Amino acid sequence: MSKENLWFQALVFLFLLLFIQPCLIVWTRPSLAWGGAASSSTSDQLRQINDQLRQAHEYYRRGEYDLAAGSYLDLIHRGYQDAAIFYNLGNTYFKKGELGWAILFYEKARRLLPRDEDIRENLAYAHSLTIDKIESKPSELLSLVDKAINFLSPNELTVAVASIYLILIVIGMLIIWKKEHPVRKRLLCLLAILATIFILAAGVLFYRIWELEVAQIGVITAKVVEVKSGPEENLATLFSLHEGTTFSIQQQRGDWLQIAIKNGLNGWVQGKDIQKISF
Repeated sequence: MSKENLWFQALVFLFLLLFIQPCLIVWTRPSLAWGGAASSSTSDQLRQINDQLRQAHEYYRRGEYDLAAGSYLDLIHRGYQDAAIFYNLGNTYFKKGELGWAILFYEKARRLLPRDEDIRENLAYAHSLTIDKIESKPSELLSLVDKAINFLSPNELTVAVASIYLILIVIGMLIIWKKEHPVRKRLLCLLAILATIFILAAGVLFYRIWELEVAQIGVITAKVVEVKSGPEENLATLFSLHEGTTFSIQQQRGDWLQIAIKNGLNGWVQGKDIQKISF
């Protein structure tokens, strides 16, 4: 088999491999990836959504926070997954004095718009008001990795991955077309570099989608929760947690969840006292 045929087969294999990832991205709940309403919304539905948004904003402006929260929640339940809605709902619950619910929706908004200063500042301020001060300082390296992974929103990552993929196709076609051209070696190097960037970016995007939809992270929404040694009410209380404390969920048995907080402590709480941050 000639060297040219080997190169051609390698490129075909690469394109097939790269084609799989954009398809998976498209098939993975686009309404979340794009942070907007479902694409099937008609113009009438969009008009109703805008009217309801204006009404919710008006309720908030007048200090009718229960009505404002109800309007925002109704939009979310209808599939309108938008960072601005989550942010406004967080503000509404903060005004109502429900710190746990405020942090829940600020966290949701931050996952869709990670660089938004208003969201970050309000979330940090809400966390500063929580009773449970749980210290857990990650290493500088982990902090840098976290900042890099969360620098772009899922929407921006999707556009970036799709754009790199299209560039890869163009470069691949040029390589096949210019078999004897001196620039071919440079194109091969560029293809390898962009393919590496593409795989890394796609991996980050899949992680962000996993974080949005699958990751078992939650927040205490009840004023105070007794953390039990097992999934039964009559078992010993290990410690108490207060509204706004975040945790990871390790397992679930019926209505009980085993949770772990950042300092390593773990125990069981009832599902009615917490909310998951995932969408």
